[in-house]
Amino acid sequence: MIGINPGWPALTLLLGLTMFCPGLLADYTRALYAYNHYDYDTARKEFTLIAMNGHKDAQYYLGEIYEGGVGVPADYKRAFDWYEQAAQQQHAQAQSRLATLYLTGRGVEQDNTDAFDWFLRSAENGYPLAQYEVGMMYSRGKGIPLNRIKAYKWLTIAASYGDPEAMTVRRRVSDGMTSADITVATRMASDWERERELKLQTSEFR
Repeated sequence: MIGINPGWPALTLLLGLTMFCPGLLADYTRALYAYNHYDYDTARKEFTLIAMNGHKDAQYYLGEIYEGGVGVPADYKRAFDWYEQAAQQQHAQAQSRLATLYLTGRGVEQDNTDAFDWFLRSAENGYPLAQYEVGMMYSRGKGIPLNRIKAYKWLTIAASYGDPEAMTVRRRVSDGMTSADITVATRMASDWERERELKLQTSEFR
């Protein structure tokens, strides 16, 4: 079973739901309560109603339900479809899960390039697991030409956002780099993090 992680602090999520549609707050709370208390049939039905109204968190949870076979037989095609809808709305975790389905060829034709593209979108949206995957794909030339500088950049970012494996992989990547390469990659990572923080601060005041 895939772990539960809505991706936002509870207060932010509840405020967003209230602004989206007052009636969805109770529906989403009921669906999430059912999910956390193993009433998967109720959760799936409630999430489906909310997801059909365009709510990206409900769409993401439906992706988890169908990918993990939570209370229903696993259905990767349905999982892909729900993840894709959430991903198109900039849901970072859904973008990462969509990338994984492309990478493994579950629910969609296997495609490393599409996998990389969705991991990159998720990484740009601040999801550490996707940042790690982008670094790995750059380091291996998988879905994208090999680029150790960009690999080092994204692994540095992933490490700073808490991915436990990123530092270990970064040390291996650095073996094929010059000190100048590492300086450039480190500066790129710092620039990205600074721009990301500015964007987040700006969005808070909108």
